[in-house]
Amino acid sequence: MAGIEGLRIKNYRALKDITLGKLWNTQNRDSLTPMTAVIGKNGVGKSTLFDAFGFLSDCLKGGVEEACDARGRGGFERLRSQGQEGSIEFQIYYKEDYNSRPITYEFRYFRDKLRHLSQEESTTLVQPFS
Repeated sequence: MAGIEGLRIKNYRALKDITLGKLWNTQNRDSLTPMTAVIGKNGVGKSTLFDAFGFLSDCLKGGVEEACDARGRGGFERLRSQGQEGSIEFQIYYKEDYNSRPITYEFRYFRDKLRHLSQEESTTLVQPFS
């Protein structure tokens, strides 16, 4: 069964730069568990974390521009963390099943020089550490 071992979100609303679980370059951290609880005070980004997954799903289904405007999100400039100029970035570290090598899926959304909304994405099969 596939499972997310870790993720990083950068410049998405209140989440300026968070890492949960293990990534390819942070092997000393614990992986996310199949049941992960998210708790915290009001206004710290719990709902934003869950909306980030919805945003990613919407991007894959209908494209970035549509996802930025869907569900009352208000467009790219409202989604990017306040005061930040860089791209919105996501990194997901996961395994297809328990015995498989991990995969890193990275994507970022940004305004290019002509102010068009653009995206870059990559998938990397992570080599085992020796």
